[in-house]
Order: sequence, then C-alpha cells, then structure tokens
Amino acid sequence: MKKTIQREAYMTWLAQFRDKPLIKVLTGMRRVGKSTIMKMFAQALRRDGVSASRIVMVNFEELENAPLRTAEALHKFIVGKLAKGVTTYVFLDEIQRVERYEEVLDSLYVKKGVDLYVTGSTADLFSSEIATLLTGRYVEMNVLPFSFLEMTRAVGGKVGDTVEKRRFMDYLTYGSLPESFAFKTGSPEQREYVESVYRTILEKDVLKRNKEGGRLLVGQMLKYMAGTISSLTSPKRMADRLKANGVKVSANTVSSYLDILEDCYFIYKADRFDVKGGEMLKLINKYYLTDFGFRYYTLSNPDIEIQQLLENAVFLELLRRRYKVATGKVDEREVDFVVKGSSDLICYIQIAVTVAGKEKYEQEVAAFKSIRDNYPKLILTLDDIFVENRNGIHTMNVIDFFAGRSDLPV
Repeated sequence: MKKTIQREAYMTWLAQFRDKPLIKVLTGMRRVGKSTIMKMFAQALRRDGVSASRIVMVNFEELENAPLRTAEALHKFIVGKLAKGVTTYVFLDEIQRVERYEEVLDSLYVKKGVDLYVTGSTADLFSSEIATLLTGRYVEMNVLPFSFLEMTRAVGGKVGDTVEKRRFMDYLTYGSLPESFAFKTGSPEQREYVESVYRTILEKDVLKRNKEGGRLLVGQMLKYMAGTISSLTSPKRMADRLKANGVKVSANTVSSYLDILEDCYFIYKADRFDVKGGEMLKLINKYYLTDFGFRYYTLSNPDIEIQQLLENAVFLELLRRRYKVATGKVDEREVDFVVKGSSDLICYIQIAVTVAGKEKYEQEVAAFKSIRDNYPKLILTLDDIFVENRNGIHTMNVIDFFAGRSDLPV
C-alpha cells in the first residue's frame, strides 16, 4: 500500500524559513518528491490555521497550467490571488517551465504579504545572470531520494529489527525513489517504474539539450559511470574508454553531457581535494548516481559491488545532512571523503566493507596516517564487531550511521 512519508528534514527547513523575506527554493532530480514536500508543507499551513484562500499552488508540469507559462500571465494570475492585509503563501512547482520566471519571482518578492516557495529540476535554475538579479533573495535546499530511514518507514517494519540488514541491501540495490515504494521491492513493476524515470530524464532533460551524441552515447556513458562508481575519472579518460568499446566521441562532448547530467541532478560530482596542499584539484573527479536503482537498471541485474554502492550511499547521505563533501588525495593515497560543515573541516572518512584482520585495517588507515592535522578520522564499515578508537581513528558500523544511531565524530 502506498504511504505518505513525512520528510522531516525538508519540512523542518521550510518551517525555519516560513515568513522570512526570502524565496524558498527546492531543487533536485525529477521524481525525488519536491512536489509532495510542497504539498505537505501547504497541508501543515492549513493545520496551523492558514485558510485555503491564502494558499496558491501552481504545478507547471500540468497541462491545464500551460497558459500560465509566460511571465505576464503568471504574474497577473498570482497578483489576482493575493489576500489583503495578511500573508499569501505562493507555491510554484517546476518554475523553470515559465518564460522569464526570474522576473516574476523578483516582482513577487518585493510585494508585501507574499511568502514564496518554488521548485525546479535543473541546477541552473539560478544561473549566474539570474542569481545576480536575485542575489540575497533566496535560500536553496537540494532534495534527494528517500534516506534509509525514510525507506524504512515506506516499506514498514522498524529500525533495528531482524530484517534491517536485508532492507539495507535492498536500499543499495534497488534505490529509493519515493514513488517506487508503491510496488513490491525488487519486483518487475518496481523496475519498470525506475526505468520509466530513467527514460523520462534522458529524453526530457538530457537529449533535448544536446543531441550531438544522441541516445546511444549517453546510454554508454551511463553504463560506464554505473560500473565505475567511486573510481576517479575525467572526460578524456571516459572518452578513451568509450572509444575502446567502439563509440567514437571527443572529450569535449563527454564533458558537455556530464555537465547536463549534473545539471538535471542525475549524477553528482565530488571534487578532489589535496589534503596537504589545501586546494581543489582539477580535471579528475568522482561521480555518483542520485539513485542506485539506475545502476541496477542500466547494468541489467549487475553483480552487487558493495564497496562501490556503500561509497555512493554515504556520499548522498552526507549531502542530505547538509555537509560539503570532496574526495581526498594525500600524497599518492586516496581518502574517500573530506567532510566540511558550513565553513570548517569536520572529519575524514574511509569506506570499507570490512576491517576485520590486521592487514585490512592497516590498509584502510594508511592514508589517515599521512595526514598531519588533528581532525577526526572515521572508517565506516559493515562490520558488527567493536573496534577500539586508535590514535584518533574511529570505526563505526555504516548501518548505525544511516539509521541515526551513530553520528560523525567532531
């Protein structure tokens, strides 16, 4: 049975900025639940005593709202709905479908009694030109698929019960697109749903914006990326690999498609940070899929590469918790993640399926030993065994981390 899952982190964020003189912006890939979150918040406003006449909601994906996709028509419509003497809450869903939407937002922002919320499925929703117009006038929250806790609520059961480990493997395998839980986990119907989302993003968000390489090229790129999660790569390296498989493509074309895939939030790029040099490195990065179900679909029932999937999952979870995340380089060794808060570094993280055995443990901490600062260092592992903290190096069960039973050391 389909359930409505309260997405508490996003609801809390919206509540914190309610009635503040800022445009609240939810961004993220298609079908991650942005529209549902807005509807939930509108419902919360009603429970708080806001009348329905003071809530205006327009979804620009709906055909009946096509006449409002021009700046003049939308502005006139919204202004006609504003209540006098009290706040009107305006929700504009998939605002990028509106021509010159930035002018509408700018005009509504300066009007008294308007509390404005918008969503968009493109990272350039506030491009450099638009950001200049709206500088200091908006706050943004990126929406991701269900967290492990949200997925647990969607499929039933409780955290810590006997099926938790199996549920976690389902999470890594089939992904966590909210609407996918209307179907049985791992069922053909669920897979068909994930495939439909994959194809929708491909057709509407990727191929429409760059047809130079076409569907075959993008499909091959995504297969390559799905099979090399957590591996360092570059447009040139990816182009060389595709050429070896018979797909002729330039590094510039690959780079262009990577930008588009990032822009529609299909993938996220992790920049590479030189820990000793204290600077970001260019050209070579890591890319992570927004939903693991795309990997399952793209590679046609792939063998489970737990190390890769764990790293992808931890990266997304850190983003959910509003951390800034890069991959790290220490001399010739790699640190999986360098984690920062709003400004300061929080900790370094290594991902390991297991650290059982001295040799495996030493392998995982080798990069840590080359770091000379005193920020905490953490290994996230599937091991259930307790490992004593040694020389500032902490070890934590990764499911405990996802389930909220343990947090990053600070």
